[in-house]
Amino acid sequence: SSGINAEYGYFKRINLRYMMLKVATFLLILGASAADVLMDSNEDGVEARRGQSHCLRTCTGTTGKGSTDWVIYTGSGIYTDISLEECGFTSRPNIVTTLNGDNFHWKAKGGSATYFVETASFRVYVHYRGASTNFVATKNNWSITWVAVGYIC
Repeated sequence: SSGINAEYGYFKRINLRYMMLKVATFLLILGASAADVLMDSNEDGVEARRGQSHCLRTCTGTTGKGSTDWVIYTGSGIYTDISLEECGFTSRPNIVTTLNGDNFHWKAKGGSATYFVETASFRVYVHYRGASTNFVATKNNWSITWVAVGYIC
């Protein structure tokens, strides 16, 4: 019995050291990746403002699972307008989006395409063939998650 407890304690110490090593590695990678940010060009194709990396901001958000304000565009299309107002961009940012949900979002088209990108908002259209997109999106909690990178000064 004492041998089993000693062995358990040994594995517990190994597990703790392993977890500490993982956390330290993650922090090291995070620190290295946050050390220098450079945007090659913005939405307008304008080259980066050299020496102004302190002016770059990464802003992220989601329309919310089950709470996205979908607007019917056609029988098989919907869209949602997404606000960037709180990001404080001074020029149009670069944006990456993804369509999320509980089901069938893998069959939809358009969730990664952005339209009407401005400093304070953008739009995403989604098309689903075979049924009312709005019905499918609402029933399956579709949402848009986004990351925007742009200048704030």
